Amino acid sequence: MKRLILAALVFFPLAATPVPAQIARHVVISEIYGGGGNAGAVYRNDFVELYNPTPTGIQLSGWSVQYASATGTGTWHAAPLGGTILPYSYYLIQLSGGTNGIALPPADTTGSINMAATAGKVALVRTTALLSGSNPADSTIVDLVGYGTADGYEGAGPAPAPGAAASIERKATPQSTAASMAPGGADAGSGNGWDANNNAADFVSQPTLNPQNSGAPAERPPDDLLPIRFGTIAAEAKAGAGVQVSWTTLSETACYGFEVERSASPAGGFLVISALIAGHGTTIVTHYYSFVDPDGTLGKYYRVKEIDTNGAEWLSETVQASAVSSVRAAESGVNADFGIYPNPFNPSTTITFSLAAQGTVTIAIYDVLGRRVTTLASGRYQAGTHEVRWEAAGVPSGVYLCRLEGSASAPARRLLLIR
Repeated sequence: MKRLILAALVFFPLAATPVPAQIARHVVISEIYGGGGNAGAVYRNDFVELYNPTPTGIQLSGWSVQYASATGTGTWHAAPLGGTILPYSYYLIQLSGGTNGIALPPADTTGSINMAATAGKVALVRTTALLSGSNPADSTIVDLVGYGTADGYEGAGPAPAPGAAASIERKATPQSTAASMAPGGADAGSGNGWDANNNAADFVSQPTLNPQNSGAPAERPPDDLLPIRFGTIAAEAKAGAGVQVSWTTLSETACYGFEVERSASPAGGFLVISALIAGHGTTIVTHYYSFVDPDGTLGKYYRVKEIDTNGAEWLSETVQASAVSSVRAAESGVNADFGIYPNPFNPSTTITFSLAAQGTVTIAIYDVLGRRVTTLASGRYQAGTHEVRWEAAGVPSGVYLCRLEGSASAPARRLLLIR
């Protein structure tokens, strides 16, 4: 689950109310159906659907989906996962079933968990070790959904109760409804990424079931705001001069600034050691930051905390100080490069991008306020050089930004459209 907390009121006096909900930055449980094979069932098997609302493919090997009954206190059951869930894509887990209903689409993996139709608890976990307790808070939990009369859940209460003829489906926006999320609805192509960490508000009861597997079309979440995306963080001990902490951001949204934290252990005890380092507001241009900890030594652990203007806080990866720069990439991917010609242009230009290895790529155009103008390409590409063309008919003159996103990434490039 994402690490979101409120900043101290001394800095943000208007942030006393809960931090607004937003698109998740991790894989989420997007749909749950426990009525498989029952009388009146739509599908023959229970299923859990996952969705990746991030621009990076995520390896699921060693992970599991786990289930416990609505009021169960210690008996959890696991279905191991494997493979990779691609950016903005789905992953279908077929579970136990019966004789009634139709077959599911081909599943990405199968398990033997037998879920109750109307109430239960489902967790996405970074390990196959079984959870314990009615409402576990284990650090390996990526997402947790309690539904129906479950006594374990995220937030103020459980998600609605599904049944033989309905699933529960995660929303795309806080205004999403069952109708808008159904095929053909206004939010049908916007992913299932909305996560307020509140099961009661994040899910709808969905009578129009639509289980999707990894072969389904990718769905980008709504582009209301570009999330903070850390690139790399490095910590290098300098002889007699402390530790230099350096990091990059690939994009920022309403970024107030950063604080550097240090600990003797990666498990906790982090303390803020820097003054506020100003951010760049909302931007999709790569930015570089650094801070020198004069009291830093080899072996200490560092991370960077980003603070939004609304008081939300986000943490980077943790890195240990070493004599030679140790680097962690928060968004790993294959190396990529791309060019634009002509630039300036009117009325069209060609974007050429090269991949060092096979990867999933999205080429998108943004205006200078960070609003998405158009998506030129989105899909899986082989290693090598590829081209897409932007026909900018009907787009006003001005400066635009072209971004290469996905399992491959590169700094944004500026374009100038002249009429």
